[in-house]
Order: sequence, then C-alpha cells, then structure tokens
Amino acid sequence: MIRQRPTTQAGVGMMEILVSLFVLSVGLLGVASLQFTGTFNNVQSVSRSQGELVARYVAEQLVAVAEPSSTDDGWEIDDAFFNANVYNFQNVSCNASSNNYQCLCLTLPAGIPNCRGAQCSVNDLATFTGWEASCQAVRSNPNMWLSVTCSDRDAGDAKLCTSGSLVSIAVSWPVKSSTGNSVQADSRCAITGSTNRACVIKEITL
Repeated sequence: MIRQRPTTQAGVGMMEILVSLFVLSVGLLGVASLQFTGTFNNVQSVSRSQGELVARYVAEQLVAVAEPSSTDDGWEIDDAFFNANVYNFQNVSCNASSNNYQCLCLTLPAGIPNCRGAQCSVNDLATFTGWEASCQAVRSNPNMWLSVTCSDRDAGDAKLCTSGSLVSIAVSWPVKSSTGNSVQADSRCAITGSTNRACVIKEITL
C-alpha cells in the first residue's frame, strides 16, 4: 500500500494582496477621471447648445427688422441693434443678491419696453431684443456674453452697417480644460477681453 504524502495549502500572501489593491486603485482612479472628464464635456456641450440657440434667435430678429436700403437694392439693420449697451444687461441694474437671470429675467425690468404683441419703435425693439437675448444666454451659464458687431463695407456713409455688410453674432463663455488648465481658444471669442473663452459665432449678410 502506497502512502500519499500529505499536501499543504498555503494562504494568500501579503504581496498578492498589495498587488491586487494597487490594480484596483488604479482602475478606480481611471473611472473617476473618466467620469470627471465626461461631466466637464457635458457642461461645455450645454453651453455650446445654448449659445447656438441665442445666436440663432438674434439672427432671426435682425432679419425680421431689416428694412430696404435707401441707397441700393439691399437691406439694412437699424444702428440701434449694434449698440453694445442693449446687450448683457448694460442698460439695467440688479440690486438683488441672486444671479442676473433670477433678478432681471423672471419679470420685465423697469426701463425695458414690453414689445410682446405691442407696437414699439426701432430703438425700443432693439432694447427689448437685447434684453431677451441676454436672458436666454445667462439662463444656463451666468458667465455667457453676447456681442453683435458689423464689418461695415462702406465706412463713408452714415450707417453703422451698410447693406451687404457682414454681421457677426458672437456668444462666448469662459472655459478651461478638464484638468483646470487654460485652453487655446479662438481669438474671436475674446469679446470680453479674456482669451480663455469658447464661443459660437454666427455670421449673416443682408
């Protein structure tokens, strides 16, 4: 009769435990980093989508108020729509501690004409359009900024934006990389003096 040598079963050593914990930690850190990056990208996506909507709204308003030019066969936009003070709440003030949207957009502020279904002058309509577009901008991002400019093709006439000129509608917001570092941004987005901004730019010609 052959006797079998008894076998022994060793337990898990400390080295195996440490290696397992290290691998698990690396995996968890990777998942956390991926989740943070995804959240950052989602925020930027929301801002870009909102910027697109604001730029489209302003473009539609400018097209709607355009009038036939008195000097050629084109169309012109009144100078009032290129007044920077009508955008970004430059012509209204907020004394509340809440953000601009809660303070200035939930009710019509004093000094902003109510042009919803009412007859307004061109200046009043520009003021109302600027206020409404600014409210749309800060609804999702309180640091969003709106700019409407014209590259006038005929600087010698009295109009700020002669017919056939290029109108640029820019909506920008501050942005950094997911690691908190500055990012390389389009210089056209620096409409507030800061270059560390992303933007949506819509251009129209009438």
